[in-house]
Amino acid sequence: MKMSFFQKQSIGLTALASIRDWAILAIVFVGVLGLREAVLLWSHVDKHDLQFAFVGGCVGMLPSILMCLPVHGVVDDLSRDAFHSFLKSMKFTRRFERNGIQFYTHDTPRLMRWDSNRITVKSLADGNFSVSMPLYCYQALKRRS
Repeated sequence: MKMSFFQKQSIGLTALASIRDWAILAIVFVGVLGLREAVLLWSHVDKHDLQFAFVGGCVGMLPSILMCLPVHGVVDDLSRDAFHSFLKSMKFTRRFERNGIQFYTHDTPRLMRWDSNRITVKSLADGNFSVSMPLYCYQALKRRS
């Protein structure tokens, strides 16, 4: 099935979309540092080896943050059904609507969801839709086309 209905316009630079995302990142970072100190206190692991492991873990987390950069584009009205089937195949469900913007989130528990992982859809005056989706969704869409 050809899915070339999304016309990319730009890629945003804000990987973390909300204060909640920043708080989750801070909690993970502080938790990693706390875990590191606890392991150092109760084990005989070399401090430098443990430091490299935890720094590697934090650096390894960066690609997942970058993959949530928002990609902005337009979907034409004729491709509405194809776009909704793509959302369904990626396991995104419509959660709520605010100020004419529909918010789709991944079908995972709330504690595991990042706000930057949302897809937003807004109707335009010409009948098309303005869409913002994470970079990894856009890449999945490109692979399918």
